Amino acid sequence: MNMLEVIQLPFFQRALIVGVLMGVTAALLGVFVVVRRMSFFTDAVAHASLTGVALALLVGINPIFGALAISIFVGLLVARLQQTGKQEVDTIIGVLFSTTLAAGVLLISLMKGYRGNLFQYLFGDIIAVSPVDVWVSLVLLAAVSVVLFFTFRSLTKIAVHEDMARVDGVRVGLLDSIFLVLLAAVVAVGLKVVGAILMSALMILPAATAQYIARSFRGMIIVSVLVAAISMVGGLFIAAAFSLPTGPTIVLAAAALFLLASMRGMLQLK
Repeated sequence: MNMLEVIQLPFFQRALIVGVLMGVTAALLGVFVVVRRMSFFTDAVAHASLTGVALALLVGINPIFGALAISIFVGLLVARLQQTGKQEVDTIIGVLFSTTLAAGVLLISLMKGYRGNLFQYLFGDIIAVSPVDVWVSLVLLAAVSVVLFFTFRSLTKIAVHEDMARVDGVRVGLLDSIFLVLLAAVVAVGLKVVGAILMSALMILPAATAQYIARSFRGMIIVSVLVAAISMVGGLFIAAAFSLPTGPTIVLAAAALFLLASMRGMLQLK
């Protein structure tokens, strides 16, 4: 089967649509994640969502509901604990990361029989997305876009200098909670694209690549979105052409763009 025939397959078309939608959504939030040095948070939420998937499979409900519930809970918990000021955010995330990972391993050990669905969420299987996943991805992108449209200046102030944002009257606590909930939802839904293990890379690599190319914060967002879309489409076509697993191939495509951008940045320094 040649690539022209592959493109005409409905499941591949859905994979392209969901891939681009989720890539763009992750890239929009990923810029704020990288600037705020919250990369570890995406790892913690991804592993927490895996715990939700395992719990959902145990009780017999749709895994995405379990992933969303646990991810949003962790996001809100991080926001709340951060507001108390008694612990640094990296300490809070570290505690939750290890706790949810341990809970996930325990739940997985309780599962009997075939665990194929679980491995799908571990490593991703974008080819298996359904028409419902297309709509979920579209709604999530719309929600993120609307929130960023109305809160962009405030979120930018928080990302650049949180204390100054407070002085300017920005409601840091509320916006942090909204941002972390959106981030948790994107990570949970994105499990089908690249899986829990690689989800943080999908969010961070485009933004990190944009840092080498863009000259402004808005420019960084635009470049990050373009890199995410190119990585998704390119990774899917490479995976289809050489019969490779989709999740790792997409991430490696993004990593290749990051490497090229970093090399360009090093040459400019010379």
